[in-house]
Amino acid sequence: MNDATLRSLLQAELTRSSVELPEGAIDRLLLHARLLQKWNKAVRLVGSTDPEEIVRRHIMESLALVPFIHEPRGGLIDIGTGNGYPAIPLKCALPDLRLAMMEPTMRKAVFLRTVAADLQLTDATVLRDRVDRPADLARYGKWDCITMRAVAAIPAIMAGAPAALRPGGRLLFMVGESGRDQVLRGLRGELAVLGEVRFQGMRASHLVVVGLPGPTHPISDTVH
Repeated sequence: MNDATLRSLLQAELTRSSVELPEGAIDRLLLHARLLQKWNKAVRLVGSTDPEEIVRRHIMESLALVPFIHEPRGGLIDIGTGNGYPAIPLKCALPDLRLAMMEPTMRKAVFLRTVAADLQLTDATVLRDRVDRPADLARYGKWDCITMRAVAAIPAIMAGAPAALRPGGRLLFMVGESGRDQVLRGLRGELAVLGEVRFQGMRASHLVVVGLPGPTHPISDTVH
């Protein structure tokens, strides 16, 4: 993975999408990508380390969640973090975020701890655990935001979310069509769909925003 090529691609995509990042964030995103390439030889983290794949389908897709993080200094837990997307780009974009990354696989958890250390991320922890039952989600307290990207635990997360979210908290699901259907079927109690975004040209075709009813920021129908 050529650093100059990756940087050029990333800067072009950030400009095209009108995404502004804090100082040092681009360097951290690129370092994460380099570590991903290095570790991918021993730990299956991504199917391809092609620069365009990394930038468009991983980094930019992750950054598309930033407008929906309603508490940029709040607590966010990412379920099944694996390769670090979307959690690491979100932390790079919102450095005051208190981040927890849940990952059950030992080698992937070690990778995430290495990334957090090498990027010098503060308030970023790795939890070697998984969500199999609704009660598993509340084991680590309450959160302002819960994110997940195409993992199999949607029913348990939906059932456990009311006990794990702070008032006004949100769940951000990055899912395909079948995952979207699971989210909609799992609505219960006070949980409601606050908005939905369709990503054009991105692997996770939907972002479904679920949370407790209350004032929310406007949510568009489509992200280009």
